[in-house]
Amino acid sequence: MIGLLLLNLCFGITAIFMNTFLLAQIFVMTGESFVALGLFSLLNFSCIFIFHIVGGALCKRYGPIWVTRLSAALACFLLILIIALYDRLVDYYMVVGLLWGCVTGLYFCAYQFLVSKKSEGEGTLAYISLYVSVISVVKLFFPVTFGAIIVYGNFVITASIILAVGVCQILATLLISHEPDESRKLDMKGYFKAKKEANHLRQGIKLWFIISLTGLADTIIVITTALVMLTFNTHLSLGILTSASYVFVMVISRLYKRAGGFRKYFYAAAVVLPLVGVSMLLWSVSLFSVALFMGFYLGTRNIIFMEEETTRLQAAKYWNGENYIMESNLFYESALAFGAVTSALLVIAIGAFYTQWLVILLLAVVVGAFALHAVLLKKWQHNVQKREFDEQKPFIEL
Repeated sequence: MIGLLLLNLCFGITAIFMNTFLLAQIFVMTGESFVALGLFSLLNFSCIFIFHIVGGALCKRYGPIWVTRLSAALACFLLILIIALYDRLVDYYMVVGLLWGCVTGLYFCAYQFLVSKKSEGEGTLAYISLYVSVISVVKLFFPVTFGAIIVYGNFVITASIILAVGVCQILATLLISHEPDESRKLDMKGYFKAKKEANHLRQGIKLWFIISLTGLADTIIVITTALVMLTFNTHLSLGILTSASYVFVMVISRLYKRAGGFRKYFYAAAVVLPLVGVSMLLWSVSLFSVALFMGFYLGTRNIIFMEEETTRLQAAKYWNGENYIMESNLFYESALAFGAVTSALLVIAIGAFYTQWLVILLLAVVVGAFALHAVLLKKWQHNVQKREFDEQKPFIEL
């Protein structure tokens, strides 16, 4: 699993740059336009889903390792493009959003497939918890470093560092061993037939709806990044706040894995704290309330992420067997895409009639959707546990 962990760490560092500092740069270069952020996100989220399907077909036909290498190579090409077009980035930010969606879609379809193949049950949670803890250490140092380089150096230097990380990502794929499966085509019809025969179609649809609420929450970090730039006016502040938030992620992720019966209290805090933070923003937008909300949300969201990711990966293996893991991932990815595209369209609409109150109201709506998702996810787990399970592959409540 070391190669898989290194691969994901490299992608995680690239994602910090693309989803935080590149977004902030686009926001500044477009005259603080929420419409631009919405368009970037819309193209990005749409392409993630489209290339998740394309990558899924390639994984089934040629194997996931080649898809991860293709994604890493495309990421390097995108970073070279950003460096070359930096002065004209304002004219090409939609192209960048599209390409970043391609990279992300290809990456995650292969990565989720590999994780599903290499782990199960508590092993899946252990791996995800380890990754979250390690990436939190990385995120403790890199955001503030990136912010300082942009402020005291320039944006291109940071992009060049990320390009080197992209090369390391390609090398990390060489450390992953994976026995090739028999070449197959995607079979969504067979997947739904298998779910229906196993009497799990209804539960699968419920989980699809729950995960779609996660997609709505994808714009939380987009809106939060814009608010930080509006209130603090510097990439360095954005980096410091992001790094500080991940101090809590690093500690909480390890505690959550070891908490046993106390996990429910951590989970409840992860539901409630972002709601408290956004309530303060509704009351008053200030340096303190923006920083507090960012800390609450970034510091606790990975608890819910770990539960959802583990549940989704286990559901693929338990309900549908080894032959339908990719189809299951695509089914639930469509839920994420639906929610994410919907939220991006809302950002565009808010940007067209921009007032600060509307932006905060949208943030409150998507944070509420994320909290509802967390509650429904636990209820779904409880309901599934009541069913009679296959003795060889029991569903493990987290």
